[in-house]
This record gives sequence, C-alpha cells and structure tokens, in this order.
Amino acid sequence: MMGLRGLLADMQVHEGVSISSIHMPRLDMAQSRRRLLGGKAAEHSHEEEIAKTAEMDPAEHANVMIPLADVHHLINKEREAYDRLLLMMLQGSADLKEKEDEEMALREKLEEALAESYEKDRVAANDSKLIMQLSKKLETLLMDNEDLR
Repeated sequence: MMGLRGLLADMQVHEGVSISSIHMPRLDMAQSRRRLLGGKAAEHSHEEEIAKTAEMDPAEHANVMIPLADVHHLINKEREAYDRLLLMMLQGSADLKEKEDEEMALREKLEEALAESYEKDRVAANDSKLIMQLSKKLETLLMDNEDLR
C-alpha cells in the first residue's frame, strides 16, 4: 500500500503539485523542457560534481565557489522529496483515521464486555450467597423437624 502511495506521490510531485511552503522559482518553457529531457543524466553529473567538492580538504572549502544553479537544483530536489513525504502523509491520514475509529469501536466493545462480565460475577456472587443462606435455613429446619419427632 505504501509503495502505491509513494508512486502516486512521485507522480504528483513530478506533475507539479506542490503542497509545501517551499516553492520552486518559475522556469521558462525552454528550461522546463531541458529539465524534463535532461532527466537522470543531468542530475547524475551534478551529483558527481558535488561529491567531488565534498571530498576536498576542509582547508580548501573556504575558497570554493558553488554555482547558484547547483544550489537551486539541490533545493528543488529536497523540495520534491519533502512534497513527496507530505503527500504520502496526507494520503495515509484517511486510513489512520479509519483505523483509529475502528480501535475506538473495539475499545467500547471491550468496555461493554468487561461491564457485562463484572455484572455477571456480581450476580453469581449474590446467587451463591443466597444459596448458602437457603442451605443453612434448610439445615436448621431439618434439624428442628428431627427434634419434633
């Protein structure tokens, strides 16, 4: 079920559904076509460059200049992941509510069953007490009857 929701969330994110407060700057048609056609190859080359930058000596990091396009690319990638998670959570909230309602109904049934059980135990205890009293009364009556003979 979560795999299907993940696929659905991916489709919505790639179709342009944005539910987060982080918005992607508007791209013109040429840039959006390049982004769609560039696909995974363009992302892979950016990731390789970033990985090479990360492997540098910490002293060299002070002078490194990162292109703004790469920063925007990474922000957009994180926004898509964030939107995907939000969409999956929103789609799962209905199921969660349904299961919580079922749990509450079962809890109410359990409480009713416990109350019935308690009532039955109380009635059984009263019945046994009454039986003891009646058996004592019967015994005294039988003894009185024997004394009279």
